[in-house]
Parts: sequence; structure tokens; C-alpha cells
Amino acid sequence: MTEVFIKPLFLSNDSTDFRLLTQALSLTPGYNLNDGPNMLKASNDAQALQSFLVGYQGSPLTYQTYLKELERLVLWCTHIQKTTISALSFDDLVAYQRFLANPQPSQQWCGNKRSKCQKDGQVNPQWRPFSGGLSVMSIKKTMSILDSFFNYLVQTQYLKGNPLSVAKRRKKRSQAQSMERWLEKTEINTVLEALTYQLESKSLSEFQVIRAKYIILTLFYTGLRLAELTNHTMGNFVLIEGEWFLKVVGKGEKMRKIVVVDDYLDALIEFRKSLGFESLHPAFEESTPLICAQDKKTPIHRRRVDQILKQAFEIGAIYYETAAIQNKEDSHKLLHRASKLRKASAHWLRHSYGTYLVKSGCPIEKVKTLMGHSDISTTMIYVHIATQDLHGSAQGLTLKEETQ
Repeated sequence: MTEVFIKPLFLSNDSTDFRLLTQALSLTPGYNLNDGPNMLKASNDAQALQSFLVGYQGSPLTYQTYLKELERLVLWCTHIQKTTISALSFDDLVAYQRFLANPQPSQQWCGNKRSKCQKDGQVNPQWRPFSGGLSVMSIKKTMSILDSFFNYLVQTQYLKGNPLSVAKRRKKRSQAQSMERWLEKTEINTVLEALTYQLESKSLSEFQVIRAKYIILTLFYTGLRLAELTNHTMGNFVLIEGEWFLKVVGKGEKMRKIVVVDDYLDALIEFRKSLGFESLHPAFEESTPLICAQDKKTPIHRRRVDQILKQAFEIGAIYYETAAIQNKEDSHKLLHRASKLRKASAHWLRHSYGTYLVKSGCPIEKVKTLMGHSDISTTMIYVHIATQDLHGSAQGLTLKEETQ
């Protein structure tokens, strides 16, 4: 049987060409289509989807993210479910969530990152919509975007209802889960130490080690989201009255200034020194990517940052496992930390940033500002983490009888 080639619907990540989308959504409109006129003046699903995306063209990062997720959904509708946007049911979207966790057939849907187009302008047959199955948190993010999309279509009277409203997820992440998904200082320092050892053993190059440490320290000392980390430049460092700040455009295109503490400034200087910059401090409006390749020009994308962090955390986990062999008494604790590092991601370092800001005495309103939260209740998670003292308080509980 001939293998189906999954072609992209948009030929670039910021495409405004919707012709291929129109072809893909040429199916008869579904049961959920509103009977009367709609505020979009859309006569088909492609026009409705286009209207939703166009509203975000002023926010490039959000636009690219939404375009990617809607492209994946439409491709799944076309090649797997044989349906269209206005015909999607709640059961369809449950099936889509399962698909996101394990896209099959894998050879058609998954592969290494490739450009959508070749140099001659033709569609690249090596392109795939996914690199692999999505994590639980990535799937939640995807479904949140789709929820916004369907809400938009309902509010503009294109659809009768939002198929995801059957099981609306809470906007706020599970507090219990967030309280576990962060790294302690000792775990971060162990990873940094293990990376230094890789340099001494020549397992990694000097630049690879310095860049990996710089990425970890940037995430810990700034609390940047991964998308923010890869979409800014050295020119976003600003000097205001002798103090360094990192100016960031974050979620919802909101601007915030992050304090650059002395320890992070040292890490930034070391990174720039390793690349041979004439100035060890960022220049005004410097175009160098915040996370760059050794040529100082090529930005490092999110997938590559994920790979670098995964490698660094794996090195840290092995370091703990080696220590456990040598320290039998504490081996269970060391092995637990090793297994934890293997689960860690960039967002865990953001949680560490919030936690240690609170632990350091930073007022909660300022933590909210530094992290770019829109709701103080989100920031309050870090108060719960940082002020936990249950373990010490409960240690007096025992069955041992008091000696007279």
C-alpha cells in the first residue's frame, strides 16, 4: 500500500496563505454549524479558522503557536478522522488527545525537525507535524488553545456550541502537581557540577558545557518560559540607572522587566566570553539571540533547548546514581533525586525561580510581576511550596515511650 504523504497546510510558521487550508477543509459543513448568519461572514470552516488566526497576527509568538496547533488538528481531521471542524464532537476530541500522545502511523506523522519547504520552493517530503508523542502538559496546552478557538467560533455565532465544554478543564493547574514539579538548589547545583565533570573528562566540548550551564542558569535566575527564552535577544538586556534588567515580551504580549542578579550576570559574562565577544556585557539593542549557536548568529529553537536540558538532567541523574553506589546509607535519597531529574524540564526551573523568590522574602505582588502572571492566585502556589514546614513540625510523633 502506498504511504500517504502528510503535507503541511501552511508553508511557513508565520504563513498568511490559506489556500491549502481551504482545500483541506472542503468537506460538507458539520452538525455543529449555526443555522443563521455569523459575525465572521464565514461561509465555510476554512474562512472561520482563518478569521481566528488573523486576529493574532499582531502577536507573532502567539500566532505561530496557534497556527501550529490548528494545522495539526486539521491534518488529523483530514487524514485520520475524515471530518471537518464544524463536525467535531467531544468524542472526536477525546480521540484526538489520545492521538497527540502517540501519533500513528509514526513514520507518517513523526520525524526530526525539517523545514516545510525545500530551497526550490517545493514542499519538503521529510517534514512531519510531530517529533513524537506530546507530554501530558503539552497536550493540556494544546487543548487549551483549541478550547479558545472553539469558544471564538461560538461567540461569533459560527458554531452552535463548543465541543470541549462537555469537560472544561480548570484554567489553573493542579496545585499538588505544581508543588512537586520544581528542582531544589542542591539538584540544580549537582547538574552544574556534573556538567563541569563532563568538561574535565572531555565528554562534551567547552562550549557545549558552558552553553548548557548558561541555559539552566538563565531559566533559574529569570523564570522565563521556554518560548520566551528562545524568542529574545541580547538586546533585551537593558541597563537602567546602573542596574541590569532583562526586558521580556511574554504570554499575551505583556511586557515585563526581570531583575538580573549578580550571579546571573556572571553566568552571562562567562557565556559571552566563551563565544569571543569583544564586550562581555550586552550592547544596546544587540541582535545576538539570547540562546545562540557558536557562530553567535543562529538562534537555538525550543526543541534544541529541550534536547540540551534533557542531556544535562540525564548527566545529573547518572552523577546521583554513581554517588548512590558509593554512599549506601543515603542511596535511596540519591536515587530518588536521579529519577526526579529524568522527569525535569525547562518549566521546572521556572517553578524553582518562583519558589526561591518567595523563600528569599520577595513580596508576593513583586513575584507576580517578575513571573508575568495575570492572576495572583497562580503566584500563590509558590507561597505554599516555600512555606511548607510540615515535616519538621510532625517529627515529634512517635510510639516510643518517654523515659522517666
